[in-house]
Amino acid sequence: MTEQGVGRVLVIGAGLGGLTLAHALVRAGLDVRVYEADDGSGERFQGYRIGLAEPGLTALRASLPQRLYELVEATSGGLTGPGLLFDEQLTVLSRDLEGPVEGSRAVDRQVLRRILLGDLGDRVTHGKRLTGVVERAVGSVTARFADGTEATGAVLVGADGGNSVVRRHLVPEVGLVDADLCGAMGRTTITDRFLRLVPGRGTMVKGPGITLMLGRMQFDREPSAAAAELVPGLEMPHRDSYVRWVLLVPPEHPAATDPGSAGEDARELVLELLEGWHPDLRDLVRSADMSAVGRSKVYDRPTPPWPVGRVTLLGDSAHLTLASGGNGANTAMQDAVRLSARLAEVHRGERDLISALGEYQDDLLERGNAAVQFGKEALKRFVPPRPQETR
Repeated sequence: MTEQGVGRVLVIGAGLGGLTLAHALVRAGLDVRVYEADDGSGERFQGYRIGLAEPGLTALRASLPQRLYELVEATSGGLTGPGLLFDEQLTVLSRDLEGPVEGSRAVDRQVLRRILLGDLGDRVTHGKRLTGVVERAVGSVTARFADGTEATGAVLVGADGGNSVVRRHLVPEVGLVDADLCGAMGRTTITDRFLRLVPGRGTMVKGPGITLMLGRMQFDREPSAAAAELVPGLEMPHRDSYVRWVLLVPPEHPAATDPGSAGEDARELVLELLEGWHPDLRDLVRSADMSAVGRSKVYDRPTPPWPVGRVTLLGDSAHLTLASGGNGANTAMQDAVRLSARLAEVHRGERDLISALGEYQDDLLERGNAAVQFGKEALKRFVPPRPQETR
């Protein structure tokens, strides 16, 4: 394809990466439609606070309208100060714990997603669960949805997460497997008492065979008030600043082999595991808005190259990373700006579509596999090695 113009780009998945791509394509003058499986009636849960490093912030700055990026900045929080390591009785073991790189900011996932949905309007359609992809010889690709509808465009981007239908279409040999990572997560509204647990960029508490990680999400400005001033009309519920905490459950614990506890069940499990710990830590859990106990999934091998065509991948659909404070989100946002740049070159008639998507794929897999490896190495700081079996 050497003539000017790309045609409509179909994005499957309205997560952080897919929505960043949509904004970047709109900014470049391309036609884009986003299809999301969720019905749009509420927020999907994928965690609370993440850290955005400079590459992720740069990607947002390059993609979003200025007023939306200003809202991202206003509702973010600092990631400065000491990284502390405590034992379970809050005895300080270190004040120099490795943490986010200089210039990183803390953001709330759900606040950021609401901001990213801003200005896209009817370009985003909810309730569209992808069931299949058909690449056509006439130079188009069709997405088929569970409700019987279809959408056809020139390019289809799978930004549909770890269980990606698009990935299964492109590389069906890559599957999901359980990781030795099971955790319970909650958030607790900040008080002076709980804030003292996280005075800086992050805190780790090492107990016998258990790791508790704490992160402060202290909004520079309360999100609903900031949205009302900076982006009038953008729906944003009131949110208090909080401490996000994650308790990594030992792989041999019953919760790790049968996860799925939620709410009060999860709280009781965590309090059981923290028996005898400092009262401030136990009260942090007692006061929390609990989510659940869950187990992480990873791909059973690195995603290999696939024949370059009109279908490609972005974010977790290509490189599912272990939880590491925003590693996956930062990488997905970089995917978005790099893919949009390649498609913009095609749109301007500077190159053909297949070579552009081939260059993007090479870059995607190189950076994505590096991000996966980074997540694995980061995990070693949190999870004690399994004892060696004796023969």
